[in-house]
Amino acid sequence: MSIERGMTEICFTDHIPLPGDLDPDHRMGHDEVEPYLEQIAVLNRKYKEISILAGIEVDYIEGLETYIDDFLKKYRFDMVIMGVHFIEQWDGEQWVFNFDYTEETLPLQYKDYFDALYKGIKTGFFDVLAHLDLVKRPGYPVLRTNRADVEKVLDEVKKQDMSIEFNTSGLRKPINETYPSMEILKLAVEKGIPITMSSDSHRPEHVGYAFDYWLNRFFNIENLKLARYRDRKCSVSLLGQSN
Repeated sequence: MSIERGMTEICFTDHIPLPGDLDPDHRMGHDEVEPYLEQIAVLNRKYKEISILAGIEVDYIEGLETYIDDFLKKYRFDMVIMGVHFIEQWDGEQWVFNFDYTEETLPLQYKDYFDALYKGIKTGFFDVLAHLDLVKRPGYPVLRTNRADVEKVLDEVKKQDMSIEFNTSGLRKPINETYPSMEILKLAVEKGIPITMSSDSHRPEHVGYAFDYWLNRFFNIENLKLARYRDRKCSVSLLGQSN
């Protein structure tokens, strides 16, 4: 699908296995990491017309820093992205995609999420911050109530020389908006933070979802920079310019 759509590079970023087989439905098992990397190497040899990179998405959960550090030292990746999907202090499954809220409690829950992002970024383990405003709910943009928290996260991304993911998967969901929103994207660009493009594809037909539309829009955003990774080394270029 990537080749059919004219893409010249793609990076797989399956989810890291977690201790105790936490959340097995959404990630690799411990015994699947080596085969995952081996299969990407096979695909690279087979398809010369596209560069196929080996990445990983790490769920940051406070208290697992040693586990994450050891895992990333054990394997070789081209790109490591960080996401937060569980909030430790929340009741029940602690799942960011599904939580109860009211108009009064939502700003506090947003803050819990952004605080978790900030702690993860400060570890220095990661290259890219995934789906920055994943916690948002329709009709309640995070900048309206939690702008200071968003700015704190972006400032730490800049300090750690990371990029942020521009993720189009939200357009396939009820939120019907990219992660992050265009307002947050422009704020990141103003701070000199580069972006990576992601369709967060869980099916072949999702690969490169809406990329053409958004890349055309990006030409109207001054100083927007694109980041590319290989062997965890980043190269940055202005949109429309070669590296």
